[in-house]
Amino acid sequence: MFGAGVAPFCFYDPFRAAVPAVELDKRLEIIITDELDLLGFELVKLESSLTGRRRVLRLFVDHPERDVGVDDCVRISKAVGFVLDGEDIIAEPYNLEVSSPGMNRPLVKEDHFRRFEGKTAKVVARGEGGATRTLIGRIDGVDGSEILLSIDGNEERIPLGSIVKANLHGEKWDVPSGKKRKRNRG
Repeated sequence: MFGAGVAPFCFYDPFRAAVPAVELDKRLEIIITDELDLLGFELVKLESSLTGRRRVLRLFVDHPERDVGVDDCVRISKAVGFVLDGEDIIAEPYNLEVSSPGMNRPLVKEDHFRRFEGKTAKVVARGEGGATRTLIGRIDGVDGSEILLSIDGNEERIPLGSIVKANLHGEKWDVPSGKKRKRNRG
């Protein structure tokens, strides 16, 4: 039992080697993908960043047959958090955020471009010399290792390896009118 004003000791393990960020992200992706497969979900994208002394893990998940709801995100968060804590590969404290990909969902895998053929996408690609360019057009498919994007009737071929970031673009939500309902205060 600790007395008033006395805090428990916290130990730092100097022998625990820090895992390089790229290796950590690959290991996390494998662990998380395996757990999501068991739950029947797909990992669309994993974002991992270090903010101060805390790691932030953002999981964008999808379900092959239905929309992802809040209850799904809670269930996934609990299951993945339990597995990550058991694996003990994250050296610092972390926050785990789970969400659906949303209306401007990221397109990360070749399969994503195939699945959303005919939809409009915004693609940021690195060209020769390292400069990036942003293209917005209709996804016309995948040919080998290239994405086919139709922009104003012209076909652009974008190598998958040159894509820095890609998202669905221009999807519209049905938003109700701005008129507010009057509350019945009776």
